[in-house]
Amino acid sequence: MDQDAGTSSLYQKTGKAMTTAWPEFIASVVLPTMPPDLPFATQGWAGMAFDRTAYEDLAPSVVWECWLATHNETVGYPSGLGAIGYRNISAFLTAAQLKPDMDSIRAYWNENDSFLRDHYVFSLGREWIVRLDQDTTLFLGTLDFMRSVVDRLGGVADVKKMMNDDLIGDVDDVVGLGGYLDGLLAPLS
Repeated sequence: MDQDAGTSSLYQKTGKAMTTAWPEFIASVVLPTMPPDLPFATQGWAGMAFDRTAYEDLAPSVVWECWLATHNETVGYPSGLGAIGYRNISAFLTAAQLKPDMDSIRAYWNENDSFLRDHYVFSLGREWIVRLDQDTTLFLGTLDFMRSVVDRLGGVADVKKMMNDDLIGDVDDVVGLGGYLDGLLAPLS
């Protein structure tokens, strides 16, 4: 079996029809800012952020497990995911449609070393977006979706500690990441 045949069972490239709508959705939700500036382009969303370089799956496995479980329960399995790479906010690459599981996301990352590029993974139902840049994996979702994910992870305090340990650790927070992390979770308070 050739590589294309193997990965096509996990996801399909969708081409230009998908690429025209999704950049508009992404821009309506997430700003192209970097920490410590908050990324929200709209109200009614909350988030989490992790050091992309510290994990094989570019974020803690438990976060991906809770994220996809929430997606599959609230949106309804097998509602698909989308993924789109970008060079900058105005230069999006070809989009792909993925099955809602880690094997499909990993297959997308591995094809042509997509994990090396900045990209978004998102719910086709527009409930959430994950932005993966070269430093950070940023999870953003509607408040109901995020409450469910955060509850699965032990609550706001546990998620805040997880993010703090991951992005700040025991060093002085000269950049202001503590305020950034608080701001991501603040809509859930």
